[in-house]
Amino acid sequence: MTGQPTENAGDDGEHFTGTITEMLFRYLRHLDPALIDVLLSRSGETRSVEELTDHGTWSSYAQVRKLLEAAQPMLEGHGGLQRVALNSIEDIEQPASAVMMQDAGSLAAMFRDIRVVSSYIASLLIVESTEVGPTEWVIEQRFKDGFEPFPAYCEFGSGLIASTPTLFGIPAATVVHEACQCDGAPVCVFRVTCEVIDEQRQRADFFETRARLLTAQIETLQQTVGHLVSTDDVAEVLRRVIGSVGNAVQASSFVLAIAAAPPIGRHVHGRGVADDVARAIADELLAADATMRDAGNWLVVDVRSMRQHYGLLVAIRPDGQGFLTHERVVLQAYGRLAAVALDSATAVDEARRQTNSAVALLDLSTALSDIEAVEDTIATVVAAVPRVIDCDQAAIVLLDDAGSGRRVAIGHGFDAADTTRLDARLMSDTCELSPSGLRAIMTDMGAADSAATPILLDGAPTGWLLVAVEHEPVRLASADVHGRLAGLAAQASTAISNARRLGQIRHQALYDGLTGLPNRTLILDRAEQMLARARRHNLPTAALFLDIDGFKDVNDTLGHEAGDQLLQAVASRLEKTLRQADTIGRLGGDEFVVLVEGVSVEAGPEAVAERLLAVLKEPFVLDVGEQVSLNISASIGIAVGQRPSQLELLRDADVALYAAKASGKACFVVFQPEMQTAVRDRMELEHDLRNALAAKQYHLVYQPIVDLRTMEVTGVEALLRWLHPTRGLVQPDHFIPTLEDTSMIIDVGRWVLDEACRQTAEWQAQHWRIDISVNVSAKQLEFDGFVDDVRRALESSLIDPDSLILEITETAIMRDPDAVVGRLQAIKQLGVRIAIDDFGTGYSSLAYLSKFPVDCLKIDRSFVAAIADSSDAGALVNTLVQLGKTLGLETLAEGIEESEQMEYLQHQNCDSGQGFLFARPLDAGAVNELLVNQGLALIR
Repeated sequence: MTGQPTENAGDDGEHFTGTITEMLFRYLRHLDPALIDVLLSRSGETRSVEELTDHGTWSSYAQVRKLLEAAQPMLEGHGGLQRVALNSIEDIEQPASAVMMQDAGSLAAMFRDIRVVSSYIASLLIVESTEVGPTEWVIEQRFKDGFEPFPAYCEFGSGLIASTPTLFGIPAATVVHEACQCDGAPVCVFRVTCEVIDEQRQRADFFETRARLLTAQIETLQQTVGHLVSTDDVAEVLRRVIGSVGNAVQASSFVLAIAAAPPIGRHVHGRGVADDVARAIADELLAADATMRDAGNWLVVDVRSMRQHYGLLVAIRPDGQGFLTHERVVLQAYGRLAAVALDSATAVDEARRQTNSAVALLDLSTALSDIEAVEDTIATVVAAVPRVIDCDQAAIVLLDDAGSGRRVAIGHGFDAADTTRLDARLMSDTCELSPSGLRAIMTDMGAADSAATPILLDGAPTGWLLVAVEHEPVRLASADVHGRLAGLAAQASTAISNARRLGQIRHQALYDGLTGLPNRTLILDRAEQMLARARRHNLPTAALFLDIDGFKDVNDTLGHEAGDQLLQAVASRLEKTLRQADTIGRLGGDEFVVLVEGVSVEAGPEAVAERLLAVLKEPFVLDVGEQVSLNISASIGIAVGQRPSQLELLRDADVALYAAKASGKACFVVFQPEMQTAVRDRMELEHDLRNALAAKQYHLVYQPIVDLRTMEVTGVEALLRWLHPTRGLVQPDHFIPTLEDTSMIIDVGRWVLDEACRQTAEWQAQHWRIDISVNVSAKQLEFDGFVDDVRRALESSLIDPDSLILEITETAIMRDPDAVVGRLQAIKQLGVRIAIDDFGTGYSSLAYLSKFPVDCLKIDRSFVAAIADSSDAGALVNTLVQLGKTLGLETLAEGIEESEQMEYLQHQNCDSGQGFLFARPLDAGAVNELLVNQGLALIR
């Protein structure tokens, strides 16, 4: 298209959107307004501050470079240019661009599309992103050929990158500039690392930002509507449309071309483009075939209302930049807005002889721009109808969201009996919602004449605007009645759409998307209100935290879709169990909270908890390709009584929930103050454990294993110890359960395996033939990478795989025996041996035991300790040894502390043993001495 602006390098061209200059000057104004004049002087900038803070004002490469290079030394003491973007993102003035980025759905998705996203900020940059971890990306950026990179933009750009995560509820990223194009590198390389935060906090922060941005968009649109309808001058209406559209769609220039019948006529308005170029573009647009109007960096929409087609609105970007699908929708909305404004202007012009009617239209439009609720919107429209149209009755028939339900939302001039009759007719299955159908109803109800027009949303009726006269039907015969009806319906449509959209945003911000229950934000608000009522009226109150036991296993075994179905079903059952006055919400994951007060608490919150637990006992039927019946249980923590704040109430309920979990689950526990100490101790322990591995506080000791026939040491069992700088030596039974509960055991277990194999390699290098036994937890066995961990330990240490024995408890094996069989077989293929630890204390069956590729049974120390005290214990040990022999497995007895125990085991032909009778756990040096003193045979 010949009228299209061109892009040139250097001083000419549209290379950067107004985002850059707007951020810079807003930050300077925040620091010290006097700095703005200094920057304008130093950079030689001749444009006004108003232009430079307008989102629609694009700048050339040379202009932006001069501004950034002049600002760089001025901001050295204020966080530098990087701080400009970080500061600006906290008070976003461009909701449209920010919403566009959020529409990616997640930070990862946005970074995947960063090449497209960045093109809407700068047309001369090529940006690529590579995800290198769950929270880490490498971003490469370079200027296109012909544009020299400069350090000031690299600094500013790193701030833009760092600030982006905040749009998704994540704190600003850490950005490391690893390579720079300014220093001769082919591209600038930025390593971006994001902080891992609580999912619910991130979700709440994301929706808070989302709601703020979308509310700002709505407010901007409402202001625009208010401005448009405040004048009946067509030229002014069009100037305001072209002036406001840049706040919704980022483009370098816009042209509004209007060619309509009188009284509108022909108008051309441009933004970011010279008047003569705007006229040339308008001529070309209006003459072109509709299918040929969009061309790459042009986005063209109709300015069309229900009344007529007025013209075209075009947004233009520099070469090489297209538009996203949602931007067409937004531009179409402004095209419709312009058309509605023109409708309104036309109606006002036609009604100049009817001053009262014109004032009514203006009042209506202004009122609608401030209304947020749908009911208030339609009430305002109906109240204005008799002032705009000479009628006796007016009503809006509103459809529900599905488009089937209908009701008289608001009526004017109808008495109670008329309203009841009209409602009954509208709800009838034979009612036809059309102009003729509605007119027939009004005729039956005694109207002399009537007229109706649809209220359209996205091209489909969301309701009908209906007017009627009881006498003088000529009053509705005027040619402009239907036009006025259409104008009112269009304004009602815009206002209803805005109100519903705002309602949806607020609902998303306050309700859980999966279950529809109140989310953390709303629960905190309701808890605060409940406590306030309790203080005023001395009412009993309680908060109950409910958590599904073993919910992770549902996700792991049946999949996340099944987990979601279960959460929805649980939410539905719990909701039906409570009184209407009680509140239930979902905090996230499988955690629910129930707020009860008054009557619910007087009978005891324990009774509420019992009802909740009881209703969950019935099986849940899930559809996961096939129907699966699932039995679950839950744990509940209860906090009773008033608290200074809602956070303290919920905190105490959470503490009680932790106590319920620790008490065996499937129960409820009421909060007691002393529980805080236990929780604090647990949190401190977890904190210390998270640092222990990196701080090298762990070490291994080794307990010798003796051949009961030759009495020679044939191996050792590696045992984990933790030496804390202030706690001292922490016993394994105190910290290992916490490692397993938090899944830290996977990393620590990997270290134990590596260290044990490394030490064994040292002993074998000294020609000692010695085996190493390593304990494996259930969490490690369930970990998909465990087999690879074993393989890497063998490869790095170069020990004989046959000398490594992995000890696994019966309980760990039987958690998911079918899955474990495959994993153990993969380990056996590496040449590693497998022992069942604490044998006899679990619940494995012989049928399963024969399936497992096991080499050794370790008889639990509790049976060995009872040999001397009970003949039954001796018989049981004999049975376990003989079972091992029958299955072709080695047998090893743990906890041998007395000679009589050893002699009995020798008599029963038990192969090996370990215990204090032979040696306590030793450090590596002591094991060396033991091996030397016993003179083990050299490896041949």
